[in-house]
Amino acid sequence: MRTIGILNWKGGTGKTTLSINMAYAMAEYLDSLHVLFIDTDKQANASDWFGADHEKPSFADLLRREADIETVIQRTRYPHIDILPASADLLDVNIEILKDGKGRQDNILKEALAPIRDRYDICIIDNPPDSSIPVLNGLEIVDDLLVVCVPDAFAVKGVRVLQTEIDSYNEQLSLGLSVRGVILNRHTAFDWPIYQELRTRYPVLPTIRGGRNTQQWLDRVINEKKSIFEVCPRSGYARDLVRLIEKLMELIEASYTGARVL
Repeated sequence: MRTIGILNWKGGTGKTTLSINMAYAMAEYLDSLHVLFIDTDKQANASDWFGADHEKPSFADLLRREADIETVIQRTRYPHIDILPASADLLDVNIEILKDGKGRQDNILKEALAPIRDRYDICIIDNPPDSSIPVLNGLEIVDDLLVVCVPDAFAVKGVRVLQTEIDSYNEQLSLGLSVRGVILNRHTAFDWPIYQELRTRYPVLPTIRGGRNTQQWLDRVINEKKSIFEVCPRSGYARDLVRLIEKLMELIEASYTGARVL
């Protein structure tokens, strides 16, 4: 199972929308991969979109060690996508674990997933814009870290701050995290200077266009709980996302073979 983490400490960059559409594309539209979607955000927007049953145990119960992985994972309406759902309880769990102070608590998820990793080809983790015990548990298992940013004056600074924190996690928790790629989301032709600046500092993946038409399609994605490929597979957003996924899979393949991808 290859694990992709979607992250940025800045909110409003479109991480959740990108994550759910990426999961659908990989599982149902492009490759029929078996995907596990992990929601670490206490707002549980992705979990709601996938139709998670909030009467059942969630990620919070797993972190409390009150439920095992088989109990927590739920099927979705899509045959090739399962979800480990979030809930508002993640806020309480974060405080409980921080107050507990009984040693390392960032590898609970890693240990829980060990027996079922072979069931899935890809795991996608949608993270909130904050650092917490649930997020750290997600980072513990990430192979490819993708940073989603929007083309504003704070974009480059935000990625730089995130990289500093990742370096700190690597040192303190003995992780090997690095940014596989930065995704410039909701860009227009006027955002070329920001794109160029990002490219001088970080590996930049194919961009995702924005604009009024794109936002109208994405509003339908959220409100109707359908992927962009079910709503409008020929939209610019859908076509950009396919290019992004193809490039990402190329990079992942190269990481196994040792080949260099320009």
